[in-house]
Amino acid sequence: MRVVLIHGRAAAMDIPEIMARDWEAALRFGLERAGSRVAPGDVEVRLAFYGSVWRPDERQPLPEIEHGPAVPQLAIPGLGDLSLWVDQHLGIGDALLDLLLRDVDDYYAEPDLRALTNDRLVAACRDGLPPGERVVVVAFSMGTLVAYDTLRADHTLPVGALITCGSPLAMPSIYRRVEATAPRAMRPRTPFPPQLQMWVNVWTKDDPGTAGHHDMAARFPAPDPHAQGVQDLETWGRSAGPTNPAGAHNALDYLSSRILGKAVDAALRAI
Repeated sequence: MRVVLIHGRAAAMDIPEIMARDWEAALRFGLERAGSRVAPGDVEVRLAFYGSVWRPDERQPLPEIEHGPAVPQLAIPGLGDLSLWVDQHLGIGDALLDLLLRDVDDYYAEPDLRALTNDRLVAACRDGLPPGERVVVVAFSMGTLVAYDTLRADHTLPVGALITCGSPLAMPSIYRRVEATAPRAMRPRTPFPPQLQMWVNVWTKDDPGTAGHHDMAARFPAPDPHAQGVQDLETWGRSAGPTNPAGAHNALDYLSSRILGKAVDAALRAI
């Protein structure tokens, strides 16, 4: 049985092997805490890492390396200089950086970048998968947008269950983007992906990224009104603090939670 993890925004500079190790450890800890009856050795965990596609230096031309005296270069002030000044004077450098990182806008505005990102998830789901087997996708934050966009576009993708956490999918401003990018003839424009047997959305009350979570089932309706739609479940996570208002938006907290562990365990036994 395979579980595919897909990360959120601002992972461009992360190292996939390190993230994969930490995320898998958190997921297995959550399964253990939930009393999973699935043997650990029966679960293969893969990370659909797309961060490298977004690295600023991914398309940077490589220079010739020459031996000789260093030549001074003029530096243009960057965001680091701006955030340093703002943080020194106003104490809000981190908030400014977070505000200016618009990965979601880039994802929907740049078709090539969006396709490359989605392809990472497709490969993690399909490559080497035994015939007839299906996978569980566990998606965090912006990764939930990638997962839904990919599933909506390809109903043959062998995914039997989707577990979303820290998801902004139902947030009005985000949902409008999701709806606007649906294929023109698709009705409804944001359907429950038909290949899924279950979709569980996990949220915590102090996570600012999950605003609107209670509308998930209505915004992504199942084709049969009597069928199980998106199940929205709260996990008790860390509280927000004045110095870290986004502290509850934490992938490892979600992955190691008993609620998400219970959802993954149920998915592994259902598909």
